[in-house]
Amino acid sequence: MARILALLLVLTGFATQALASPIPPMNGFVNDPDELLTSWERAELTRQVNTLNERSGTQTAVLVVPGTGSDTIEQFAYQVFNHWRLGNAQRNDGVLLLVAWQDRHVRIEVGSGLEGMLTDALASRIINEYIIPPFKSGELATGITKGVEGISTVLASQPLPKAEPPTFWQEISAYFSLCKSLLALALVIIYLTITGRLRLLAVLFVVACPLTLILLFFSDQSPWLMPYVWFSGSIPVAILIMVLGVLFIYPQRLSAAGRQKYRESRQSNHLSSAATVWTSTDSTHYSSSDSTSHSSSDSSSSGGDGGSSDGGGSSGNW
Repeated sequence: MARILALLLVLTGFATQALASPIPPMNGFVNDPDELLTSWERAELTRQVNTLNERSGTQTAVLVVPGTGSDTIEQFAYQVFNHWRLGNAQRNDGVLLLVAWQDRHVRIEVGSGLEGMLTDALASRIINEYIIPPFKSGELATGITKGVEGISTVLASQPLPKAEPPTFWQEISAYFSLCKSLLALALVIIYLTITGRLRLLAVLFVVACPLTLILLFFSDQSPWLMPYVWFSGSIPVAILIMVLGVLFIYPQRLSAAGRQKYRESRQSNHLSSAATVWTSTDSTHYSSSDSTSHSSSDSSSSGGDGGSSDGGGSSGNW
């Protein structure tokens, strides 16, 4: 019996280790092993964290994972912090910002040497006021960026200001769906191309090109603009692809003569339909008149025997 219990304990231990998420290796101060961030977002975060570490003399690191497996966010953060050995051995001045994106959990793990400066209360404020609001809008990179900014402010011995509420455009961007917008854009461009609205397509092309460059320039300070950059940049590309496709399949459709011929064909079909309806109506009218005339003629030639009505009968409504 004792051997069976020991075997069960060993198997349970192996199962627990299998369910626990492995600790990823530390490759720099921004680690995203599952590539939940774009390469551009990782580069910007790396620059920001490196600047923080050089200025403060501490060691702050960021880890983004889908989940922590069977471990709680606290357990996993503790294991990662000790495995990576963040901070100086004597000062113990390391900080770990851990995000479990799909689990919807985030934690700031602080070394004992910084607990007097980056207290639990301040870490909680950074999470609740700086990190979580962008996360609720699906802005992973923005939430991490603001969290690092809050940590940097505290480590610089500056008072932590109250986080600014999101602007109107940031709230709008939370409801912006790039995939749905690109699908709608494709349908609009297909319609404009098929109907020959070349002037409107040209206007969209000319406006979208400089607009993309302007949005890209300001996206350095406002990362939430990036979806709009992709959408605006897709407009001239989609127009070119659609126009080239129509030229290849049906080149006459985009020429002036082809469009005129298309309009004349539609007008001809419309007139033909109208003529058919007129002919049918006239024929019916003629037949009806002829029938009425014939009936009248018949009734005048053969009358009854002189009977009369006294007002009897029945009427109905429908």
